[in-house]
Amino acid sequence: MVRNPRRLAPSVLVGVLALAGCSDSTPTDDNTPATAPATVESSTATASPPSATATAPAPPPDAVMPALHSRTYEQARTEFSGRDLSPARLTAAAQHKDVALPRDHDDWYICDTSPRPGAPLPATTTVTVRLAQDFSDCTTSFNGYLYEENDPASTP
Repeated sequence: MVRNPRRLAPSVLVGVLALAGCSDSTPTDDNTPATAPATVESSTATASPPSATATAPAPPPDAVMPALHSRTYEQARTEFSGRDLSPARLTAAAQHKDVALPRDHDDWYICDTSPRPGAPLPATTTVTVRLAQDFSDCTTSFNGYLYEENDPASTP
């Protein structure tokens, strides 16, 4: 036989009465009205079901890759800052295999980007921009080389 402590019995009784929807059986003063304890039914009755108008705000959508073609690397960094995107996400690479990208390439032109313009740009995505010193070099390519004589497939 399990014994209940004396302090637990009144709490259990109030809980059972609350679940049953009965009022508190504690004696009251004749001048004060009896108050019903907070019941599970009354607390669930006051809670309203979630409605379509009271939904949590949607998370902000992922950014979209801006069109950077024909801009300089410096302009791309400014564009990223203006869109609250970190310019540190930009990774520069040379457009051609036979061209070394200098340390200071801020005035070089963007020929291509990865991801493409208009693509979703999640916060973890790094953006690679392919640069050429002269914008006209963006459309020149000999199997990925700027100069035909550097292309191993070229025949003299």
